[in-house]
Amino acid sequence: LFFHLSGAGNLFLAGDPAQNVTKGVEFRFDEIRSVGYYIAGENRHLIPQKPKTVNVNFRSHAGVLNAAAAILSCMFGVFPDSAKQLGKDDGLFQGPRPGVFHRVQAETISALVHGKMRGTRVLTHDDNVEECMGKLGGYELVYGIRKTKGLEFKSVIVLDFFSSIPDELQKPWREMLLGRASHDFKLQYPEIEGQLKLLYTAVTRCIDRLFFAETASSIAGDAFVRWMTTKSVRRDEGGALPIATHNKIGDIENMTLTQDEVGYIYIYLSFWARLFSFF
Repeated sequence: LFFHLSGAGNLFLAGDPAQNVTKGVEFRFDEIRSVGYYIAGENRHLIPQKPKTVNVNFRSHAGVLNAAAAILSCMFGVFPDSAKQLGKDDGLFQGPRPGVFHRVQAETISALVHGKMRGTRVLTHDDNVEECMGKLGGYELVYGIRKTKGLEFKSVIVLDFFSSIPDELQKPWREMLLGRASHDFKLQYPEIEGQLKLLYTAVTRCIDRLFFAETASSIAGDAFVRWMTTKSVRRDEGGALPIATHNKIGDIENMTLTQDEVGYIYIYLSFWARLFSFF
């Protein structure tokens, strides 16, 4: 339909196949060229070029992008055909790592989003939006992840993503995150592929400050915290730092700066100081 509306030579499409979170839909950019061959007929010059990959991200810093890359790495490890495997995105700045708040009281998060962190978008499963709104005292900026595709927010809290996963998938999530998935994992638990894409989509909505918050303990949530905040269960990072910081309740209440944030501010100010020195 788009080819017929715009003309085969006038169509420009961009996107991220790993954000394919619409149920029942599978999409690959290679299919665009197939349609182009069909529509163009003998006019072969109208066939779209092969997709080009952009790996420099101008929206989010490396702290957010590293979390997104880790989720993709996990997904491709057990679902290798889930999307076209592209190179890791690079950010212009290092930036602070995401913060993880495990078993945090809902009242604490509610006080933050109504106070110091007002304006922060809270993302969760689509069918969990009303429950999260209730936990946060009617906070209105709570969205289902699918509805945020294509949007971007300065600060994001991914709330109760893991405790909301069905009971029968809690242990499979743990086995996957801890590197113990069986060879037929993708056949046994195909639903997890879509959940990984949802989590990746939620993370990539964030520009600057990203938090994962779980108000209840869960098997999958406990494993995720260990996977994100330690190096012991990760095999793809070498000597790198953990992907996220395990924050305490006092940290989030006082909004203290982490070492990552101090370094981020220093680099940011140094950049502008050097820029203005030219004028």
